[in-house]
Amino acid sequence: MKRILNTAAASMLALLLVTAGAAPAPAVSYKYGRENACAGGAGKGLGCNPGIVVKHWHKAGAGARGVGWVYASTNETAGKRRYHARWLYQRPGGKLTAATGWKRAKRPSADATFLDAQWGKDGRTGPQYPVNTKICVQIKETNKKACVRLR
Repeated sequence: MKRILNTAAASMLALLLVTAGAAPAPAVSYKYGRENACAGGAGKGLGCNPGIVVKHWHKAGAGARGVGWVYASTNETAGKRRYHARWLYQRPGGKLTAATGWKRAKRPSADATFLDAQWGKDGRTGPQYPVNTKICVQIKETNKKACVRLR
C-alpha cells in the first residue's frame, strides 16, 4: 500500500513539473474601445441627427484598429418616410470610401422616436484600419454625416 502511495505521489509530482514547464505563453492582450459622436441638434433636446457609435479592438501596441460594430441612428422620423444609412471610412491621407451599401434604418420599437441601423458584431471581428482612420455614418435622405476617429 505504501508503495502504491509513493508511486502515485511521484507521478503527481512529475505531472505537475511537466505541466508547469509546458505552460502556454500568455495570451495576447487586446484593448477594446468605443467611439461615439452626435451630430445635428445635440444638446438642444433634438437628439442625434445622425449619431454614430463604433466599437473597435486592437492588440496592445498595434498601429491598426479592427472595427467590430458600427451603429447609426437618426431622429428624422417625420411621417412614414423611409430612411437609409451606410457607413464609410477614410484612412489618414485617403479619400472617404463607402464600407457598405445602403441599409434601411428601422425603428427599434413601436414607441421609439428614432431610427437606427447597425453592422457587424461585437468582438474581434471586422475589417482593420490604421490609427486615426475616420469612420462615418451617412443618412441618404438628408445627406448628413456623423464621424469619429479610431484612437
